[in-house]
Amino acid sequence: MNTSNPEYIARIKEIQETQGESTRSEERSATTTRRQLDKALIRVDQYRAILRLASAEIKRRNRNIIALTTFAYEASLVSDLASLLKLALVQAIQTTSAPVGAVVLVDVETNELKLAFHQGLTEKLTDILIGNNLGNGATALMPHLVAGNGALLEYDTTDDPTERMLLESAEVSSLASLPIRIGTKSMGALVVGFRDKRSFKSADLTFLMAIGQETAIAMDNFQLRERLWRTAEGLLKHETDGRLALQQASEIKLNLNLNVPLDLGDIKVPPIVEAAESDLEQLLKTMVKSDGQIQQQNLDLQILIAFSETMNRSLNLTEVLQNGVEQTKSILGTDAAWVYLVDEKQTLKMEAHIGLSKDYVHGMRRLEAEDSIENEAITQNKPCFITSISAHPHKIWVDKEDLRAIAVVPIICPEMNKQGQPTGWHKMGVLVTGKRGTESHKWGSRETGLLISIANQLALAIDNAQLYASVQDNEKSLRGSNEILREINDMVIQKNATFEKFVHRDLKPAISQASQSLQYLLTKNSDTLNKSQKQHLLTLQQIMERLDQLSQQVL
Repeated sequence: MNTSNPEYIARIKEIQETQGESTRSEERSATTTRRQLDKALIRVDQYRAILRLASAEIKRRNRNIIALTTFAYEASLVSDLASLLKLALVQAIQTTSAPVGAVVLVDVETNELKLAFHQGLTEKLTDILIGNNLGNGATALMPHLVAGNGALLEYDTTDDPTERMLLESAEVSSLASLPIRIGTKSMGALVVGFRDKRSFKSADLTFLMAIGQETAIAMDNFQLRERLWRTAEGLLKHETDGRLALQQASEIKLNLNLNVPLDLGDIKVPPIVEAAESDLEQLLKTMVKSDGQIQQQNLDLQILIAFSETMNRSLNLTEVLQNGVEQTKSILGTDAAWVYLVDEKQTLKMEAHIGLSKDYVHGMRRLEAEDSIENEAITQNKPCFITSISAHPHKIWVDKEDLRAIAVVPIICPEMNKQGQPTGWHKMGVLVTGKRGTESHKWGSRETGLLISIANQLALAIDNAQLYASVQDNEKSLRGSNEILREINDMVIQKNATFEKFVHRDLKPAISQASQSLQYLLTKNSDTLNKSQKQHLLTLQQIMERLDQLSQQVL
C-alpha cells in the first residue's frame, strides 16, 4: 500500500477527525450526565433537608396537641385561681420556648388592668401592661388589651413607629397578646414575646389562642364556684370572704415536669430515606405524606379550639350535652355518639344521643352497675377502645343497632372541699361513640387522642352547666325565702298599724281619762279615804302613768 498516496492520507485524516469528533461528543455527553447527576444530588439533599424539617414540624405539632390536652387536664385539678394562671403561663412559655410572658387580668369591679404572673418583662413593659405608662408605644397595645382583642406586633414587618417603640421598650422582636375571653366578657390577656429576631408561626398563635380559651373556661368555672359558695353562705347567714386569692410573682420558675393524663403516644413520622440518584420519586411521596400529617395536626388543633368555643356558647346542660355528641360524631366521623351521666341512684342514664335508633335508646336508657363496658370505663377511670364488640353484655341491642366498634371515655372532674382543695374525683359519666359495618375497626392514635381531649373539654362544660344550674336554683330558693319574709313583714306592718291606731284612738284617751279620775279621787276625797285606799289609788296612778309612757313609745 502506498502510504504517500494523497487520497490515502486524506482518508486517514478523515477517519481521525471522525474519531476525534466522536470522542469529543462522548466527553460532552459524559459532562452533561455529570452535571445532571450533580443537580440531582443537590436536589436530593434539598429534599432530605425539607423532609427533616417536615419531620420536626410534625413532632412539634404533635407536642402542641399533647400540651393542650395536658393543660386542660391540669387546669381541672388546680384548686385556686393563682395556680391556674401560673399553669397557663408556664405551659405557654414552655411550649413556644418564649423568654417573655405575662398574664394580665381585668378587674371586674374597677375595670383596671392587673398583672398576675409574668417572666422576663422589662420595667417599661410592666408599666405599660398595667396602664401606668401611656408612653413608650403603649398606645399600640393598650386599646387591644382594654377591648379584649388579640394583637401581633413584629419589628421586622411593621412600619408603625409606635409599634417599634413598644417592641424596643420591651426588648423583644415579636409580641403577641391573646385575649382570655368568654363570649363578649373580657377577663384579661395572655402576652408572650420573642427575642433574637424570632417571630411567631401560625401554629404558635393557634396554640396560644387555645390556651387562652382554655384559661377563660377554667376561670369562668372558678367564678361559678365562687358564686355558688356565696349563695350558700348567704342562705346560711354566714359571711366569709369568698374572693379568689391571687398571688403576685415577679419571676416564675418553670415547671417542666407537667403530668400527662394519658399517654397519647407520638405520631409515627416516616423515616428519612437515604436516597440515591434514583430515589427522587420515593422522597417526593414521603414528603407529600409528611406534609399531609402536618396539615392534619394543624387541623386537629383548630378542631379542638372550635369544639371548646362551641361548648362555651351555652350554660344549659341539655344543650351542652347535645352539642357535645353532635360535635364528637362530626369530628371523629363515626356513625353515632351518646352520653351517659351518673344519676342520683348512681346508675348511668343516657342524656343525649345522635345516630341511634329509638329502640336502642329505649333499651339502653339506663345501665346497671356491673354489666356494661360503660360502667367498667367510669369505675376504673380508664378509656375503652373496642375493636369488635361481639362480646358486649347487651349484645341483643348492639346487634339490632348494627354496631361493630365503640370507644368509651370517662367524663370526670376533681371534687373540691370548702377550702378549694381536691378531695377525689367526681365521676360525671361517659362519652361513647361507635361505628357500624361488617368489619372491625381499629381505633388509631389520632382518634383516641381527639376523643380524650373532647371528653376533657366536655367535663369542664358539664361542670360549668351544673354549677350554673345550682346557682340558679339557690337564687330561686333565696328569692322564694325573701318573698315569704316580705309577706311576713307586710303582715307585721299591718298589725303594727292596727295596734297604733288602737293606741292612738282608744287606749291613750282612756288612760288620760282614768288618770284624771284617779287624780280627782285623791284630791277631792283625801279626807274620807283611809290609808290603804290612798295607797291603792297611788299604785293605780303609777300604773296609768306607765301605760301612758308605753303608749307614747308605741306612737
